[in-house]
Amino acid sequence: MKKLEMKYKKIFLILLGIIIVFLDQITKYTLMGKNLTIIPNILNFTYTENTGVAFGIGANNIFLTIIVNIIVLGVIIDCIRKNQTDFKILIPLILIFSGGVGNLIDRIFRGYVIDFIDIKLFNFPNFNIADICITIGIIFLIIIILNLTKNDTKNKNFSQNVHKIDFF
Repeated sequence: MKKLEMKYKKIFLILLGIIIVFLDQITKYTLMGKNLTIIPNILNFTYTENTGVAFGIGANNIFLTIIVNIIVLGVIIDCIRKNQTDFKILIPLILIFSGGVGNLIDRIFRGYVIDFIDIKLFNFPNFNIADICITIGIIFLIIIILNLTKNDTKNKNFSQNVHKIDFF
């Protein structure tokens, strides 16, 4: 039963990853070159071409951003492979991986990433669905790691259980 349950979880994770990449790409394609007001003075969809990574870091160096993106995706694949039975770790890794794939597709085929979500309430760079998934995945992963560390320290088993999440 446990093996069958894990098989369904893996299918769910694969489908989740495909859906995220699809939604990311379809929203970028649909909004390409468009600027729309969704909620006046709060939320706009403003087409932006980002040649860098987070917050435009590394702008105009597409080769470097593609290489870094591929390396990071490779590390995430390795983490997924090493943590295949820990579903709570796999979900944030799939979110991060799928978001990275969505942005990598843009970098390879367009030479830039399309960002469009423009929150007017505060001065923040535009972002996209892939960026949201990467951010949520990182936040969940940090929470999981902090909880494991806290629980292990509380149980005084930290030294024995420090490798519960196998990153390298």
